[in-house]
Amino acid sequence: MITTFRYTPAWLVAGFMVLAGCGEESPRQAIAREPDPPSMTVTPESASTPSVPGAPVGPVSFASAESSYRARRYDEAVAGFESYTSSRPTNQFGFYMLGLSAWKAGDLPKAEAALRQALALDSTHVKSYLNLGRVLLDAGQPDSALAVVEAVLRIDETVGEAYRLIGRVHGAQGEPDRAVTAYHEALVLDSSDVWSMNNLGLVLIHQGAFDDALRPLALAVERAPEVAMFQNNLGIALERTGHFTAAAGAYRAAIAIDSGFAKAQTNLDRVVTLKEDPNIGPIDLQVLAQGFSAQIAAWVTQEQ
Repeated sequence: MITTFRYTPAWLVAGFMVLAGCGEESPRQAIAREPDPPSMTVTPESASTPSVPGAPVGPVSFASAESSYRARRYDEAVAGFESYTSSRPTNQFGFYMLGLSAWKAGDLPKAEAALRQALALDSTHVKSYLNLGRVLLDAGQPDSALAVVEAVLRIDETVGEAYRLIGRVHGAQGEPDRAVTAYHEALVLDSSDVWSMNNLGLVLIHQGAFDDALRPLALAVERAPEVAMFQNNLGIALERTGHFTAAAGAYRAAIAIDSGFAKAQTNLDRVVTLKEDPNIGPIDLQVLAQGFSAQIAAWVTQEQ
């Protein structure tokens, strides 16, 4: 049985112990790391987007630039928010949205600079810290990302999204046990966090704990069946536990959601050639999902 305990940030641990030096899903643009075979998709959770009521309007209006962002015209959004911030250099939200736009456009240095400027203007803006952490992870800087995300916990230690990102950091640092602990903490704080369920399942797959991975992935798919990546990752856990028919169903579901999902198609093409052991028996994903939901409730009780 998986157990959990309270995550202790490195900035706190360092006060009374020396941490060993150290060298996965990598949500945005997702830098998939997959076992071979099968192909694993590790895709990013959605970026935290701002709620900016009454945001000021400049020569290029905030609303106009944000409209480009919402329409996924990210290069256009970058140009718009660059114009906006040049005329409104003290408005943190302009730099925040410039950072998000540049990140989605693939310009990580510009994204980092803009988000750091947003934080220079407001050092308490949690979403700027969280998305800067994602940018740094995508840039291959997990240590820097950890320092940024842990700043969120100094502001509010109940932000579950911060623990999810810390889980990603530890995965990138090659510390799967600490990643598991962080995902547990994220789920204790937000039992509906399907991305933490997915990410936890992926860590367990990387550890070879395929049976354990089934439960969080089954719940993630039950809660968010429209996410193709969750279906694909559940398929991997099913395949690795010998449930080839169910795995094929999960891969087909992923392809039905995203017809261009090449990894899921590769997985499906492979698994349909495999012969399932007739003694393995059917698998009830609903029971597995319910079991993991009950496990989260038990963790919450333990932490109270």
